[in-house]
Amino acid sequence: MRDLISDNLFSSIEDLVRKSVSELLDSKIPISLISEPNFVGSLSIAPIEASLIDSKSAYRRRIRKRAKNYPNNSIVIENNGEGKGVVWDSENKILIIGEVMSPALHGHLGDDKIGPLTTVAISHSIAQIISPSGIYVRRLRPWALSGNWIHSCMDMTYDPVYTTLKEILTLEGSIRVIPLPEVPSPDVSTLDFIDQGALVAVSSRWSSMGDEGRARSISHLCRSVLNSNSPSTSRLEEIVWNCILAPGWDSDLASQIRMSSNIWRDKDPVLASCQIIDTLLREGKL
Repeated sequence: MRDLISDNLFSSIEDLVRKSVSELLDSKIPISLISEPNFVGSLSIAPIEASLIDSKSAYRRRIRKRAKNYPNNSIVIENNGEGKGVVWDSENKILIIGEVMSPALHGHLGDDKIGPLTTVAISHSIAQIISPSGIYVRRLRPWALSGNWIHSCMDMTYDPVYTTLKEILTLEGSIRVIPLPEVPSPDVSTLDFIDQGALVAVSSRWSSMGDEGRARSISHLCRSVLNSNSPSTSRLEEIVWNCILAPGWDSDLASQIRMSSNIWRDKDPVLASCQIIDTLLREGKL
């Protein structure tokens, strides 16, 4: 796997993250993993927990509503929108992980394209530091994209961080990017602009179509939403043309996120969060 923390995406936080993780591990005290009970928090906790399992390091998981004080030797996921970024309290050994805006790509005029480096992506970089070749870390690697997929930035404009992460994961073989008709078991039940029967029909003929026929078929599937503002053009393109599939997956990343997000409707948030984390650790998918 490519070393995430060494990529330019993480340049603004690399030194701080490396230092803090090293000190946390050197303390030989069980690490507390702390997050509020929400989807992004669960997706952030899971890779770090996976790395601690791989490295046989002691830890505690604490899913709870936001607290004022944290125990020593903690990694805390904060998705409260306050923009604190990554903060290291060296005295108490508390690493707080918040979203960071990062320059990801350069425009044709040399200008930086800025996007959100989410707590999920940062957590995956931390997981790789803790256990560079761990089995659990490798299995969860495709989920490094999930924070950016969920992020509202995808509904407003092009997300250069998502694009860069997708390229990294594709080149290293962690994922492949395919159109929706090639996904074995996509879930479009919550996408009211795609007819399930029409998708099945297109999928059955997909292998015999040429490029022009495939483009027409995709356009036909999405015709009812082409002139709509929602989903955004960038998200729509990812939904139908650039589906993320990993080894052993039948359903693409976006489908799994849509299906799993419903769990918070019927369960206590803490229980729902723990179920998401446990399922990812056990199966590597949702």
